[in-house]
Amino acid sequence: MKKSFKVRIFLHVILTTVIVIGANRLTAQHFLTDQLQTRIHQEMGIALDTCEAHFQRPDAFLNCFKALEKGGLFSNISDFYLLCDRVNQSSSANAFPACSSLLAVHDFWRDGSVSRQGDVEFSHGSVGSQNWYAVRFQDPLKGAEIWLDGKEIDALMLRVWALRDRNTIYVLPTILAMLLALTLYLTYVVMRPITSIQNNMAKLTANTLDQSIVLQAPFKEFETLVKVFDDLRFRLNDSFTKARRFASDASHELRTPLTILRGNVERLIHDLPMGSDAQIRMRSMSDEVERLIEITEKLLLLSRADANSLKQELTDVNLSLLLTQLVKDAHSFQSNLKISSTIAPHVIWRCDKTLAHQLIHNLYANAVNYNQAHGWIHFTLEQVDGTFKLSVENPAADPPADLSERAFDRFYRGDASHTRQVDGLGLGLSICLEIAKLHKANLSLTVTDKHTVVATLIAPLQGMA
Repeated sequence: MKKSFKVRIFLHVILTTVIVIGANRLTAQHFLTDQLQTRIHQEMGIALDTCEAHFQRPDAFLNCFKALEKGGLFSNISDFYLLCDRVNQSSSANAFPACSSLLAVHDFWRDGSVSRQGDVEFSHGSVGSQNWYAVRFQDPLKGAEIWLDGKEIDALMLRVWALRDRNTIYVLPTILAMLLALTLYLTYVVMRPITSIQNNMAKLTANTLDQSIVLQAPFKEFETLVKVFDDLRFRLNDSFTKARRFASDASHELRTPLTILRGNVERLIHDLPMGSDAQIRMRSMSDEVERLIEITEKLLLLSRADANSLKQELTDVNLSLLLTQLVKDAHSFQSNLKISSTIAPHVIWRCDKTLAHQLIHNLYANAVNYNQAHGWIHFTLEQVDGTFKLSVENPAADPPADLSERAFDRFYRGDASHTRQVDGLGLGLSICLEIAKLHKANLSLTVTDKHTVVATLIAPLQGMA
């Protein structure tokens, strides 16, 4: 079972999207965490600088800061501020016991970790096993300091990422739907130039390889593909031309010597004693010569069809009368077969009379040759809306499984392809098909559930030159 190109693109899009989302998440967590830590640190400096007058009253200080950051994303982080006063350490220690140990650290404010903005200094680092952020005034007479445990920032980040993950789950169906739409769009974009080239290629047949069909490469990446195809078309056309020329030339050149050979064989048959072994062998040779002449004539006709050189002389042919006469003649010559017909009257087909006669007689001969002992043949002719349908049906014992697909192959004779059990060359239906194509008709052969074979010709009544 062939794999689906759309499914493959869809899976690749999903895989790529997962990789992009994962990489984006890791990158965002790294950079956004640093940005949030810096932002929160700056907010601490703003709080210290703006609400210094309320520093000795923690509740008033926090209310002052939250009023500045009303509705701000990080205003609630101020609930975890430690307000430490280096000048009045006892009062701050009473409100925030951790201030005693924090104010006792002297190397926290070393120059390597301190940054300054206005009158405020910023620093962060480790105190014991904990990571702390702190701000203070550069003026040592102003002992106010704000400290924040780094764990509170980490907890805030975890809540932010948890909210993001939860929302991602909620929008997952939308993401999948968008990925599916993206897959369909990408498939369309990718396949559009290929489809354009494919449609142009589909116009080519064995008979039109010499016609220049311009294949436009929609993008430069397809120029090599188009060039390779054009080169292949030229090589195929050259090969087909040589093969047709050989078949036509060989058939034409064989006609004269075969005709001479037939004449000499007929004279020898006449000169030899009647009923002698030599005359019998010569009659057998005559049959083979006739067979070679028939093959040559049919190959010549097919080579002309391949080269589009079959000529039509369009006339009005009364199919109803033609088939009626064929059925009458069949009654005389086919005593072991039951011939029946359902023929609509006055069906006039504008076609080449000679070729039409050959087509119908070939269909009839095929039905006779591939029939059962004491079998039957039924002709049906119908006329509908400017077209006619001709069917020739006959029973067949154990028809080949590939009959419907290969019936029109040249020299195909089913199970008797390598024997002489069935009279014929395997070229009759091939000629019928070429004649049908010349008249813009459709010819098919099917095997029914009733073990019968039906040859069907559907053609427009008005010939097309």
